[in-house]
Amino acid sequence: MSRKGLVAAALAAVVMLGLVGSADSQERYISLEGHVQWIAGQTMILATDGMGSPQVLWSVRIDLTDVPQDEYNTLTQGDFVFVTGVLVDNSWLAGTSIESP
Repeated sequence: MSRKGLVAAALAAVVMLGLVGSADSQERYISLEGHVQWIAGQTMILATDGMGSPQVLWSVRIDLTDVPQDEYNTLTQGDFVFVTGVLVDNSWLAGTSIESP
């Protein structure tokens, strides 16, 4: 399976297992954890493991527009974070908050 296919499959699995919002809501809130792969402007790429398999890494684009800037302005590559947001088009996350342990 191609890397793009693995990313889509892993994200679909996260959606199926990680829905936080109500069933009535059209917004699909999920929480992800991983390491900052890169961050620039209002976009972050989060590198996370493939559903518990450390050999399978996948990346998710996070839009930081709705995340308070003080939650991400000091993040650098490699930082471990918890990101919560709304899944958009089953392909990227519109972030709402970022927490560093």
